[in-house]
Amino acid sequence: MSRLAGHPNPLVDFSAEQVHEASLELLLEVGFCVPDAGALQQLSRAGFLVDFETCMVRVAPGMFDTARKTLPSEVILHGRGGDPPLDLSPPSRFMGAGTPVNVLDLATGVRRPSTRSDVRDLIRLQDALDNIEIVRPTVTATDCGEASDLAEIVELLLHTTKPIVHRTLSPDRVDAAFTMLACVAGGEQNFRDKPNFATLYCPISPGYFTPENVRCIMRWAAHGVPITLLSMAMGGASAPATLLGELVVINADVLAWVIALQLLFPGLPLIYGSVAAVLDMRTGLLPLGSPERGLVNMGAAHMAHFYGMPAMCGGLSSDAKQLDAQAGYEKAITAIPLMLEEAEIIYGAGAVDAGAAISFLQLVLDNELIGGLRRLAGGVPAHDLGEELDLIKARTPRGNFLNAVHTRRAHHEHWLPGILSRESYETWSQGNETIESRCRERAHDILHSHASPALSANTEAELEHILRQSWDPDFRLESRVEEGST
Repeated sequence: MSRLAGHPNPLVDFSAEQVHEASLELLLEVGFCVPDAGALQQLSRAGFLVDFETCMVRVAPGMFDTARKTLPSEVILHGRGGDPPLDLSPPSRFMGAGTPVNVLDLATGVRRPSTRSDVRDLIRLQDALDNIEIVRPTVTATDCGEASDLAEIVELLLHTTKPIVHRTLSPDRVDAAFTMLACVAGGEQNFRDKPNFATLYCPISPGYFTPENVRCIMRWAAHGVPITLLSMAMGGASAPATLLGELVVINADVLAWVIALQLLFPGLPLIYGSVAAVLDMRTGLLPLGSPERGLVNMGAAHMAHFYGMPAMCGGLSSDAKQLDAQAGYEKAITAIPLMLEEAEIIYGAGAVDAGAAISFLQLVLDNELIGGLRRLAGGVPAHDLGEELDLIKARTPRGNFLNAVHTRRAHHEHWLPGILSRESYETWSQGNETIESRCRERAHDILHSHASPALSANTEAELEHILRQSWDPDFRLESRVEEGST
């Protein structure tokens, strides 16, 4: 049942209870792999059934019920500095994609390795686009080496005031990242009270996280940072080929760590995530623009709502290599199912080539697409028809409504595009503008004129100091943050 205006989602034709029971059976009888000795010890002490030789962990009866009691049903991310809050509840919010190592150059359109400068520009673009509520780095700062993750977090903190989502690739850099976040918030407690950041990690389906990811998750959890458990199951490869069978794998992978983290860190904010898709058996590649991508992630959002959790799911996806009709078609068909289910966060703005690259132009056009989709999701609202009925009676037959006060007032409810063309053919044919040129012009305008409010010089210097120290393998990070320091 979708929560959209109380209407059922016509694309949901399965039982959430069936998927839940199948997932729980897997976790009770087979379990999940935790390839980290320290985490295994913690889980064993919490009552999980641990095989230290195989690193397999099974859930004991009753654990799910215990975990559910402390699982927050509400996750709130704040803007930089604490305001405004973004309540992760319907309707759907949209987030930039991330984080491939390629970008389509804004000036030339040529695909090339992404840099820290690209990270900065794409963050600034997302900060200005009104339909992107949550910002990601979207690309990797390949010129920053192993510490690219921290460089990307610095750019997020410097160049957007919106809520942000990212991760560290090494557990050793979690503390450095948290120190950065606390520095900008004015202290650790300020950040914990009003977090502007959530992290995310992807299991390797079925039932496995890498040792590095396990350690990162545990360290972020100890800091109380909201965590997204983001399945990347591949139907036909790392999960069964049927959508329902794949959904069981997605759900078991997420549910395992929902239970584990709630028992170890009761009350920790968690987001149920999926960027799953199905394998194309003709090519052996994973298409992200297929209708099945939208459907299976819609199913994941449905399961999230069954547990009372917010959902972050992959949509606005495309396998197109450039701004074209394929991109528009695929982005729409992967986003609409998620909007019907009211997934709280839809992940994918700006992505092309099955997520292997980010396009400045696509990000601008995706912002426009989101506006149209949101109007579509608004449907035909019910209201009293008294005014309209009087107006129709007075102008029947063959009356004109163009000069009516009602028309001048009500037409503002209609969505108007800023990029798409609605001119007559004659007007359009006399110009040289294309969708591509309009998107490029809009991106250039934003990057030329838009900047988020600057942090203090001391705070900016502290962020760069922490980043520089992270490149020194002999440096042992110690928090330099005091309450109210910024």
